[in-house]
Amino acid sequence: MNWCEVTFQQELPVGVGEDSEYTSIIPSVSVKKEGIHVSYKGRITGVVFVGGILLFIREMVKMRFGDVVHILPLPALIPLGVAWFFGRRYDTHVFLSSHDALTGLYNRRYVWEKASKLLQNAHKDDEKCAIFVIDVNDFKEINDSFGHNFGDFVLEQLSAILTGSFSKKDIIARWGGDEFLIFSTYTDESDAERKITTFMKGVESYEWHHRPVTVSIGRSTYPTDEESLKELIAVADSNMYVYKEKYKQHDGKDNTYGMTNTIADV
Repeated sequence: MNWCEVTFQQELPVGVGEDSEYTSIIPSVSVKKEGIHVSYKGRITGVVFVGGILLFIREMVKMRFGDVVHILPLPALIPLGVAWFFGRRYDTHVFLSSHDALTGLYNRRYVWEKASKLLQNAHKDDEKCAIFVIDVNDFKEINDSFGHNFGDFVLEQLSAILTGSFSKKDIIARWGGDEFLIFSTYTDESDAERKITTFMKGVESYEWHHRPVTVSIGRSTYPTDEESLKELIAVADSNMYVYKEKYKQHDGKDNTYGMTNTIADV
């Protein structure tokens, strides 16, 4: 199964570049990364551990010298603050081991670890899995023409639209560069179609402040196309490049493979 290209556009002010005043516009646009949060596990564990030690010391002092005026003296806040600081560093490290730093989406490592297990569960539960590979066309040109700050903004906003279009049980990952990968399990084909269509409409309706841009989308299905994760990704990637080549053949001016297209067996 293949997916197609999505076209969306908005005029960009003349003369915009990486060093122009446009870079100050980017932070004013709200990019919501719903459902993506850094865990507090490290911070909570660190504070509880240090707090326990301090209370133990307090009890020892109480047994030795009698009553203690304060539950925890003011200087005890210092080790608690240190525990929170290093706990935060731990939480950030854990988060970045499975997430992309720019978009907050999952990364390749997480996909390989998690999706393989989900395929096994899908086989047991007689479910189907859809793999979508999404690539931004002419992304290098966007970076070269409008600056890397704007390129990052495009990736962040596409990530936000993806997160809002798919469910929490789906795996949404930044696969690398300007490429995204979605792993979605379903029992009803219309469910998979609805999710990707929601994304396409979200991209089309967003008011982009730059030159016309397109994304190419390829799809593969488990177990129809392949049964291993590696091969499923390869099929989806190959289908995506089919549309990317058609886009290039028309010099990026043809929208034949645009929003009107639906899922088609190939």
